[in-house]
Amino acid sequence: MLILLIGIGVTLAVTSARLHALDGVSSAQLTQAARHAGQGGDAALARWVRQTETLHPTLRVFLVDRAGRELLGRRLPVRLQDWVQLNLAQTVAQWEGGGGMAQHRAAVPVPDSWWNVPAIESAGGGVRFALFLPFDSSAYEVLGVSHVLVLLFLCAVCVSGLACWVVARHIMRPVLGVQQGLRSLARGELGVRMAPALAGRQDELGALAADFDATAQRLQELVAAQEMLLRDVSHELRSPLTRLRLALELARRGGPAMAAQLDRIERECGRLDALTGQVLQLARLREPRAPTRVPLDLVALVADTVADVAYEAEAAGKAVAWRPPATPVPVHGAAAELASMLENVLRNALRFTPRGERVDVALDMQAGLAVLSVRDRGPGIAPAHLDQVFAPFFQSDPARSSGHDGAGLGLAIAQRVAQRHAGQIRLANRAGGGLSVDIRLPC
Repeated sequence: MLILLIGIGVTLAVTSARLHALDGVSSAQLTQAARHAGQGGDAALARWVRQTETLHPTLRVFLVDRAGRELLGRRLPVRLQDWVQLNLAQTVAQWEGGGGMAQHRAAVPVPDSWWNVPAIESAGGGVRFALFLPFDSSAYEVLGVSHVLVLLFLCAVCVSGLACWVVARHIMRPVLGVQQGLRSLARGELGVRMAPALAGRQDELGALAADFDATAQRLQELVAAQEMLLRDVSHELRSPLTRLRLALELARRGGPAMAAQLDRIERECGRLDALTGQVLQLARLREPRAPTRVPLDLVALVADTVADVAYEAEAAGKAVAWRPPATPVPVHGAAAELASMLENVLRNALRFTPRGERVDVALDMQAGLAVLSVRDRGPGIAPAHLDQVFAPFFQSDPARSSGHDGAGLGLAIAQRVAQRHAGQIRLANRAGGGLSVDIRLPC
């Protein structure tokens, strides 16, 4: 738009200057000059016409003979052609009837209008009639003038160069900011974020800055989670290792308590093995790669898992009540991961169910979702901890955790499996006591 406006201004200025070039010039002056040039013959008249049109770009001069032929052999404009066809013969007749050039000069005054047609005598004895065309359309054809084209070109270069510099600066500054942020991120500065002015932009660079902040935030969360996991694992391993060392020291003393100490060592080794297996499983589930899903019947999978857990429940004086649906519930998923999720939820429910009570398991279809419900009759969870129990190694309030083994990884594994299958787990305390766990999976 700036180039267009400047171009219009330049052309208007040049056109105005060319139009004003006729100020102070009259047809009478041109007629006198033409008659003076005619004393040198047709060649001198031709030179005068060219010089006059060069001096006055908005004026065109045509000299035609009695037959309407132009001195320079040029094609007349349409309106002059019409005049020649209609009026030239009458003008010639008037000129001849007036007694020739001498009487014409004496009788006919020098014209003071551009539209009069004066007679111009040539030294060869011929006569031509001058047709003046002021303010010709060539006055507006200023793009053919060399200095106008150069001026417009320089204008376009300056404007476009300035615009490109502004745009490049507008783009490169945030790009350099993102580059600096990436370098800081590569150095391990996970807390680096883009400036609010950049992240708040409503363009692609603003979207890039927002994505950078989201990536940095996610990396910071992942690293923090890994560090927390390492701290929790080291803490959880320290207790059984301490008990192992103590049992080993007592076993070295011998005596009748040696068998009990060996049994304790075996139990602690089992706890370490189970803890290590859960940590490895949770680490595998944190991988971004989606599981390989196959069609399977969730009813059969739940029935097999309930059957396996029921043996342990019976040995502990507890029970698992399984209420299967009347029809199969088809889902797409990884059977091993889903079985691990169900097993962790069931074992967690049995762990906090009092002796002589049961855990209720039901499977239903609701709005295209498979809903698996697990309800125990334990102490429940404090409302403030309902969203925290899915964190690895989180232990709830003492009323629920006291006297129960467990590293706090079961629900974390279950939630991760549900998320990998586009599902979710919801926890709620039951009105009559106990905890209700609802697992929703898409069919």
